[in-house]
Amino acid sequence: MLAQEMGVILTKHAGLMTAKRWVEFIEQLERKGLYVVIESDTNGRVMSPFGGLMPMPCKTDSFNLLNAEELEARGLSVGHHVLAKCSLKPS
Repeated sequence: MLAQEMGVILTKHAGLMTAKRWVEFIEQLERKGLYVVIESDTNGRVMSPFGGLMPMPCKTDSFNLLNAEELEARGLSVGHHVLAKCSLKPS
């Protein structure tokens, strides 16, 4: 299947995904040594459901899957990150 086709499918299914199903999906990535890094152009902040502040979602957010070596090369700890492109600090 082409990336464009999968993109259309994921767009249609994303609205139906529960938080639990997203957690299961992210855990599958972790087992494969992959971590989600979201970079946002916004400097606005919203509260994370688990405490702390993170950039507000915006249409120009970029999503990347990185392994531990790629995270280290960017100065990030192993794990998932939401970054504001203007400051590039983990939230």
